[in-house]
Amino acid sequence: MKPSPRVARRKVLAALGVAAAGVSTACTLRPRTTAPSAAAPLAELVGPVGEWRVEQVLPLVAGAVPVLMRTPEGKKFQVDLLRAEVDGPRAVAQAGGLALYLANGGEGDRPSTAVEEQGARALAQRLTQLATERGDPAIPGLLTLSERLTAHRQAVLTPWT
Repeated sequence: MKPSPRVARRKVLAALGVAAAGVSTACTLRPRTTAPSAAAPLAELVGPVGEWRVEQVLPLVAGAVPVLMRTPEGKKFQVDLLRAEVDGPRAVAQAGGLALYLANGGEGDRPSTAVEEQGARALAQRLTQLATERGDPAIPGLLTLSERLTAHRQAVLTPWT
């Protein structure tokens, strides 16, 4: 049996380095294949909002933009941004053409905590401030709560877990 040739450790590491650099370059040169997120105009909300904190603004889901927040004590809660409607279910807060609903697993019949409601109102104030500075955000596909209840009942007001 013939002994296998020995490969110098430096040559192997150099080859791996070149391969890794090639993969890295290929990844950075790829064209963008996804459409911009519906949440993109709201991405700057992430961060402190008064005593509350916006953890994440998700892309449009079943006609709403979920905003994941934390109370001053660190408890998680979710606010769903929908299009405001005149005769529909009453929102916790409103900011221009946006209605803010707490996603607590109910259909408007489950009580929310006061601190979550205050957080939603603080978020509404921040949204109003942004709208004053830059205009209302364009969010294609945003529904009213009534439209969402009709089209996506199973997805409505599902809380962040």
